[in-house]
Amino acid sequence: MPKAKRNLPPAHDWRARDLADWNATTFAAYLSDRHADMFGIKYVAGNNVAMERAMLKRMIDEYGPDVTKRFIDACLAEYKPTPQYPGVSFTFMYSYMRARVLPRVLAEAHQSRQAATTTRLTEEQADEIIGLL
Repeated sequence: MPKAKRNLPPAHDWRARDLADWNATTFAAYLSDRHADMFGIKYVAGNNVAMERAMLKRMIDEYGPDVTKRFIDACLAEYKPTPQYPGVSFTFMYSYMRARVLPRVLAEAHQSRQAATTTRLTEEQADEIIGLL
């Protein structure tokens, strides 16, 4: 039996979608909006839009939407515009910033997951103690 489709907002509407439901189109829209906010200019994709979307999809598939979003945010925060290069594309991020930025993002994501697990265990332990009383 085929999997039932969920009724999701349009892929380009990143504000209306849960992060877990983001795809390459959603990330492209997010990147475009954030780029305009941070640098004051319209986002321009790399030389090959299809290749850029494939890079986004590869990153989402390999690391998940949370790490992909963190990676984009970290790259945008770290990028220093110049007169020659006033903006940055995901192609540039993935090709030239990934080796420097991604390990840090992965470590932060791992620490966040560990902290969340510890918090859940602590809450479960508290509930168990309350139940014993």
